[in-house]
Amino acid sequence: MTKILIYCGPKESFELVLPKRTTKITLTELAIKSDSKMREHLFRIEGQEQKPIENEVEEISCLVAYSDEYAGLSENAIQSFVSFISRFNIKSIYLQNPPVYIVEQLNKIKKNIKTIKYEYKTIDYEVIKKINQDFSSNIIGQEEVKKYLLTALYPLCKENFVKPIVLMFYGPTGVGKTETAKFLSGILDEKLFRKQFSMFHSDDFSAYLFGGKHSQNCLAKELLERESNIILFDEFDKPHPVFHSAFYQLFDEGVFEDKNYNVEVKKAIVICTSNYNSEDEVRKKLGDPIFSRFDAVIRFAPLSTEAIIKIIKNEFGKQISDLTKDERTLVEQNKVVEKIIGLACRLINARQIKRIIREAISAVLIEDILCNKEKV
Repeated sequence: MTKILIYCGPKESFELVLPKRTTKITLTELAIKSDSKMREHLFRIEGQEQKPIENEVEEISCLVAYSDEYAGLSENAIQSFVSFISRFNIKSIYLQNPPVYIVEQLNKIKKNIKTIKYEYKTIDYEVIKKINQDFSSNIIGQEEVKKYLLTALYPLCKENFVKPIVLMFYGPTGVGKTETAKFLSGILDEKLFRKQFSMFHSDDFSAYLFGGKHSQNCLAKELLERESNIILFDEFDKPHPVFHSAFYQLFDEGVFEDKNYNVEVKKAIVICTSNYNSEDEVRKKLGDPIFSRFDAVIRFAPLSTEAIIKIIKNEFGKQISDLTKDERTLVEQNKVVEKIIGLACRLINARQIKRIIREAISAVLIEDILCNKEKV
């Protein structure tokens, strides 16, 4: 009897459930083997007597299918997956994030299918305390944000609260919205799941959200493969509002479906960002249907001069830590950080500060190199 296990989750954890001492063959390798057999059956040399074709079914100890391998199969192979694998005598099958077509076929022929879902780290009371303790040293100049963020995240501490918490962060660019998402994923020690929505054009985005050919990439598949329950939809305001309907069920129930995949996103933190200037503008531009689904709409304020100076000092410390001892001495002698602090009232965000510090340090170092070369 064939053993079938369906695994919903990232590749690294999927590999932990695979049998250790069993000879394994991947789905791609099986497809190549199948094609080879088909060509062997069809091949004929004209004018020669044909040898009888052996009908012995090859035995496979363990078939392993990774998420990215389904795209390599033809549409026909996906639609008739059971027929495809039945050409071999397979003892055990391990499938990572299979398309719904495959799951439906397997359920029709076999009821004893084991499904394992990866358990993502979640927010609890200790995590809430950690966020409160570390927020201000990581996200500078946004004390009001911390208060609203902790309030919004509190329901996730309750065991019976399973829907995702959906947050809208709005405000100027470079003041901490994306960094807050990175901070939260760092608290949980997980890799942030981040999608930059400004990168998509309308046609691409439609297939990405609602599902196109199974060989095309899509959000549902990427959500299945994610390594974190902190989900960032950067520049959520950039796509046309017609696409917002794709997120209704995700925001309401923690379920995201397209024509090829179905994924549960329970007890997650979904962060959407925009550069709008007010909550009223968020509501007006995005519309009530999606606006009403945000659990909190949190404003990131422009940075004060005091916050700018603190960011300058922190960023300068990070950048000079990568320099040699002689380079650091040269930069300090030229009073680079003092000069940039003198410009604090003209600076507006962290991205600008990082760039200016990098340019200022580079200018000092390159000038020294050129001067020394001229002397030689």
